[in-house]
Amino acid sequence: MSILGGGTGFVGRHLTKALQEKGYKVTKVSRKTGPDTITWKDINKNGIPDDVTAVVNLAGANILNPLKRWNQAYKDEVVSSRVETTKTLANAIVSSKIPPKVFATISGVAIYKPNPTLQYTEDSDVEPYDFLSQLVVDWEQAAKLPESHSCRQVTVRS
Repeated sequence: MSILGGGTGFVGRHLTKALQEKGYKVTKVSRKTGPDTITWKDINKNGIPDDVTAVVNLAGANILNPLKRWNQAYKDEVVSSRVETTKTLANAIVSSKIPPKVFATISGVAIYKPNPTLQYTEDSDVEPYDFLSQLVVDWEQAAKLPESHSCRQVTVRS
């Protein structure tokens, strides 16, 4: 079974469908209960089920939501919706009796300062230079499991 944070969002719905078409069982993590869905409160209280082999987190408020003003309150929502959900899943993985095989998270290319000549890789030194780059640093930090943990980590910067 796979746990998918943000499974009710745009990318999450498509990933859920693709995984289910391949025969995988997907349980979404959401603020609201529903079919094949558990809540963030459930994860905080009970951790992840023992039969979970993969945890994926795509959760996060839409940065480009045209209905929201780009003010401090919305920035706080954007940060919380990414960093706190990621921390919740990372903590649940660390606490699990039977850890999943993989923990996949998404973050952003905003970590890389725009530069017309420099080519960045995942090993490039990065330093926060604005709100979004700081968000990515905090987001990726929230996903870090102890180096000794057996769960493989994958971070996709998109």
